[in-house]
Amino acid sequence: MPHLEIEHLFQQMLLHREQTADPASLGAWLRQQIIHKAFPDLSHLPFSPCTYTRTRVAQESLRADHHYEALILRWDEQAKTSIHGHPAFSFYAVISGCFEMDFFTHQGVSGLRYEGSQRFRPGEVIWSLGQQGRYDNFIHRVTCLESGCTFHVYSDDGRKGCQYT
Repeated sequence: MPHLEIEHLFQQMLLHREQTADPASLGAWLRQQIIHKAFPDLSHLPFSPCTYTRTRVAQESLRADHHYEALILRWDEQAKTSIHGHPAFSFYAVISGCFEMDFFTHQGVSGLRYEGSQRFRPGEVIWSLGQQGRYDNFIHRVTCLESGCTFHVYSDDGRKGCQYT
């Protein structure tokens, strides 16, 4: 299985984004690029018990209209995020481990409505294209069921996402 060059993939993704008029195609394009490829060894990445660590592996130079970044998250078993949203584009791929994602939508002024859960195993991906300039897109919570790593691409700093209690 060929190895994935993450920085090269990221640069190719930026080129694809500039060449296509359809931003909705970016998730499918990324999926196609990583399928049947092995990520490099990630054991050197920082690890924290009972939580996850974020390592930025590529970043677009700051522009007024775009600021894409790629991250690898390394998760300890049973680590759990808060319920949170993301910028307009978000892509999530499981490299190793097992994860459960709970999905939510806005429920008017009363808060959030739970929409269901899905388990993700290595090789599985999910992506979302929401509203530009907002950070309450793709509202979810992630629970790590088996220690592992995930690959993320966001159209802006993923930490800007709205947090919910």
